Amino acid sequence: MFHPDYITPQKLINSNNDILQLFRLVEKHGGVLRFVGGAVRDAIAGFNRKDIDLVTDLSPSEFSDMCDDEGLRCVPIGIQFFTMGVMINSSFFKVTSLSTEEENNKDEWKADAARRDLTINAVYADEKGNVFDYYNGISDLENGIIKFIGTPQETIEADYIRIMRFFRFCALFGQKIDKKSLNACIENKTLLRKISVDKIKEELFKILMAPYAVQTLQIIFENGILDFLIAPPKDINNLAKLDNLIKFLGIEKSIIRRIYVMFEPDSRRAGRLADIFHLNKEQKDYLLALSNAKLTLRNFKDSVSINKAIYQYGKEICKDKWLCLNLDNEDKETVRQTLNTLDSVITPVFPLNGKDFIKIGADTKFIGLYLDVLKKEWFESGCCSSKDELLLKYQEIFNDYESSLII
Repeated sequence: MFHPDYITPQKLINSNNDILQLFRLVEKHGGVLRFVGGAVRDAIAGFNRKDIDLVTDLSPSEFSDMCDDEGLRCVPIGIQFFTMGVMINSSFFKVTSLSTEEENNKDEWKADAARRDLTINAVYADEKGNVFDYYNGISDLENGIIKFIGTPQETIEADYIRIMRFFRFCALFGQKIDKKSLNACIENKTLLRKISVDKIKEELFKILMAPYAVQTLQIIFENGILDFLIAPPKDINNLAKLDNLIKFLGIEKSIIRRIYVMFEPDSRRAGRLADIFHLNKEQKDYLLALSNAKLTLRNFKDSVSINKAIYQYGKEICKDKWLCLNLDNEDKETVRQTLNTLDSVITPVFPLNGKDFIKIGADTKFIGLYLDVLKKEWFESGCCSSKDELLLKYQEIFNDYESSLII
């Protein structure tokens, strides 16, 4: 199916004129070059996309010869998929050939489309914005239908990760789910055990951050798609509540915050989740910190409580905890006000150190103990006492305290 002038070239090219040069060179050498997959899908959907996938009817050797003739650097980056990488000026593009060295047939473009996973990913476009749609992908995209190409069973068997890709695109665009495709994913869920955890995690992270994450995750966990890897979340509806809250507040999504609000883990389960999701050290440490932060609404009731909370756990942990504590709060403006307060507070720093005691002639044997005592005093004051105030406090307790230690 050919749709003339369906999308503007600017949406496809994305201000990269180097790609137009590649189109002209392929045409000069008797070939055809087209955008495919995400580049076309996202342009039609109105999304910005950095990656550009290209397909040509030139064979890998023909494309490589073209690059040599034109003085372009070309390297094979996916021989099994007949993919080459080419550098033009400062731009790098991946170009996949329709076939091997064998003679192409008249249905070569449709045959290439048939090898792809979903109808919405099998749409092609030329540099003028003309679109070539062989499996009604545009209609499915417009109607939010996520559907495998051809027989779902065969499509999944070609690459097991397509099960997770199906759910990822459901989370991105899915308003309607093709039952045959979904049933095939459910029936073949055990095949995911053969996929590396890193690949599954990558797809799951994208699902978690997508617009229809809650609906898609409900389907995943209700049907035990990932039972071999992870237990169902404690309350997936918390994710929907969080989405509503951060949308109102204009806050960006955070993958760790989303994991935390779904699973509400204690420190032990947070560690297991970090291993399951293959979180990096920074992500793992933050998830553990969220789980270990013993904060309730009372910790945000006034400036003294807020200062103490920020000193104990840090500003970002306090902000995320505050959001998670207010998922059911209908007074979102109050949530915003406290969030603004948390943002404006300067993180408290205990103003004393050992040198301060040496300067006033304190016994060096007891400096560690003095620091501990005064830090507790300072903390209970709401982390507000100045250095001078603390030193006066030290003078008040010094004699009795030191005498008791000597005895």
